[in-house]
Amino acid sequence: MNITKYAAEVPSLRWSQGQPWCHTFLSWVFQEAKAPDIAPVTASCLVGVSWFRARKRWHLSPKVGDLVYYGARGGTHVELVIAVSDTHITTIGGNTSGSLNGDYFNGDGVYQKPVSRSSSRIYGYGRPAYAASAVPGVSNPPTGATSVPKYPGFYLKRGAVGSAVRVFQARMRSRGWRIDVDGIYGADTVRVVEQFQKERGLAADGVVGPATWRAAWLAEVT
Repeated sequence: MNITKYAAEVPSLRWSQGQPWCHTFLSWVFQEAKAPDIAPVTASCLVGVSWFRARKRWHLSPKVGDLVYYGARGGTHVELVIAVSDTHITTIGGNTSGSLNGDYFNGDGVYQKPVSRSSSRIYGYGRPAYAASAVPGVSNPPTGATSVPKYPGFYLKRGAVGSAVRVFQARMRSRGWRIDVDGIYGADTVRVVEQFQKERGLAADGVVGPATWRAAWLAEVT
């Protein structure tokens, strides 16, 4: 139980294999994004809350990119906020069952889910020290859009997470590619990007730069 790849791939957290792994998963996400210093590398939600408080990066209202902590003193569970509306946040989290019903902090995988901002289970939000352009405010265009939404201003590559990744994934799915719209730039997204780049005569590096982003909306859908 609780045996995952995430503890094994974060050197300082290998000891936590077999333990609840929600924070270990997020530590892995930031490691894969080459930004392990902007958020706590820990398996403990309580340590995560303390880390953000000590750096004066603790908040009671959400922004995209925040870590949302649940339960008493924030010590029960943590997830990544990938979208915010007036009434809900959308999160991606590990060691969850995909809802807040039952043991939402002790599940069978990584899930995306909506959470009411008024939920009594939310303790607060830790805000990683992102660069100014790292959390774009990009809205999802309609499926048949022919105009190009604003490029997020930074390259999307393996390990990236957030709304810009979700927008790109949604566009590729609308073009007929088999791809999860989960906001996580993993191996499947890399594969789709490489294949799309080859079709369009672009450098097949699996990275979404300005040319690939533009081609996703303007190139002819086959």
